[in-house]
Amino acid sequence: MAKIYLIAGENSGDFIGSSVMKNLKEINESELDFVGIGGCLMEEQGLNSLFPIYEINLIGFFEIIPHILKLNKLIEKTVNDIIEKSPDLLITIDSPGFTYRVVEKIRDRNVNFKIIHIVAPSVWAYKANRAKKYAKVYDYLLTLLPFEPPYFEKVGLKSSYIGCPILEQKFYNDKDKLRQELLIPENTTIISVTPGSRKSEIIMHMPIFCKSLNIVAEKYKNLEVIFVLPNDKYRDLIKSFLVDVAFHFIFSYDKLKSYAVADIALAKSGTNTLEIAASNTPMIVAYKLNILSYLFVKLFIKIKYVSIINIMAGKEILPEYIQSKCNPQNIASGLISLLWDHEKTQTQLDESMKILYKLGLGQNQLPSKTAARIITDKFL
Repeated sequence: MAKIYLIAGENSGDFIGSSVMKNLKEINESELDFVGIGGCLMEEQGLNSLFPIYEINLIGFFEIIPHILKLNKLIEKTVNDIIEKSPDLLITIDSPGFTYRVVEKIRDRNVNFKIIHIVAPSVWAYKANRAKKYAKVYDYLLTLLPFEPPYFEKVGLKSSYIGCPILEQKFYNDKDKLRQELLIPENTTIISVTPGSRKSEIIMHMPIFCKSLNIVAEKYKNLEVIFVLPNDKYRDLIKSFLVDVAFHFIFSYDKLKSYAVADIALAKSGTNTLEIAASNTPMIVAYKLNILSYLFVKLFIKIKYVSIINIMAGKEILPEYIQSKCNPQNIASGLISLLWDHEKTQTQLDESMKILYKLGLGQNQLPSKTAARIITDKFL
């Protein structure tokens, strides 16, 4: 029996991990033992998580400072657990602030098992020297974007492009049917909102988003806002910002139906933008960081856009409102513009879909199965 240790630190990583685990079990005739750190989806595939992934689901630079001591303890706990479990293979998924530091310490212990990483760090966006750092500690890299492998192969890290596992999900595209199923009146304008899955993101975005939606509600009287949540952990926090708002709102944990039924989405930057586009829903993208973190990132950033769709296209398909542009007036204006201009929304949807096909949407060979096949053939 091969023992595989996996580490995922956020919801998207949990989905990728669970999909890869499922395909590994299907491909391999011998039984596999999964251990490590993951969320509910990975636990459904047989992993008993060392601790909840929300404990390491952090973002930013200065936002992390208050959690440094706790994070260091969790890193040490993870390293010790890996050494104790002595796996045949270690697979880390995204969350570089945590996973890279764990692997770096593991390498210092002179272990003899192989280490793979899934989801390349964005060296093409900032901190290009990370490619060399990854090459020193990892044996193999699986990338989600087609242009990423050369960045790592030129510094000695063997890499393969697999596509985006997030696009393997079953997406809904019939808005009228969903409206009937969810008993939503025909004259209702629906906006799906993703304020973030981290506490710091929610606190930063919700005051801005609520003011934006209040402005939209002045023009669209029958406005229904769906706040899409990964779980109920921060439901009360989000609700605390919704006192006396000018629109009706509901919470939903069924993200794909919530994206698909909406006329438009207000999305925080992240993988959710791919899911919204695949749901055939137009969107604007907004994001704001702690000012110190933003100034720090700005020193190194080399790209014009933050959304994968825009980066792949080399132009702004999805309107982006980042940092100083992330304000109520801009966001409201962007939402109203897309709600009013159907030609503009259709152009966005058509161009987004072209990018999604390049990233693996609708492929016969699923990205997670490609990953499982590579892992099996090379390391099991």
